[in-house]
Amino acid sequence: AQIDPHFLFNSLNSISALTSADPVAARRMCILLADFLRSTIKLGATSRIPLGEEMDLAERFLAIERVRLGPRLSVTREADVASAACLVPPLLLQPLVENAVLHGIGHLLEGGNIRMAATCGGAFLTISLENPCDPARPRRSGTGVGLDLLKRRVATQFGGEGAVYVEELADSFRVEVRIPAVTAA
Repeated sequence: AQIDPHFLFNSLNSISALTSADPVAARRMCILLADFLRSTIKLGATSRIPLGEEMDLAERFLAIERVRLGPRLSVTREADVASAACLVPPLLLQPLVENAVLHGIGHLLEGGNIRMAATCGGAFLTISLENPCDPARPRRSGTGVGLDLLKRRVATQFGGEGAVYVEELADSFRVEVRIPAVTAA
């Protein structure tokens, strides 16, 4: 329910366009989309998953977008070993990667790199996602729906121990999520 319908429509439209131009890419995109959706459906009954699994899911989403955007989209993933084992709510990164593509990479002619990083220091897990964006973009006050929902979700599940920080610079956008570091017993 958290996946942006625009992502689904864009994916289906891309598949449709690729069927005649590049049938092999259309087939690859169909398989990637089916695998991604199957994975997200399984998560519906799960309250926490390892961050490593969550990052893999985000990368599956980005692989679908890469079929559409080609070499304009690249991804860097940096996570220390301890952070990969920390438990997080499923689809925590989903609105962040969707926003990074929709509001960042998608508006840049040359594209760019989305950087996902995570560290586990002491009692907290810190996850960050950073993407380039058009310096001439119109600025909005406040955050969008996806970020507001993420902030509420973190506040509901972690209370005062969880936080979401947003940093908007001229040519980049960075979101940091800080939650208690908990691993499976």
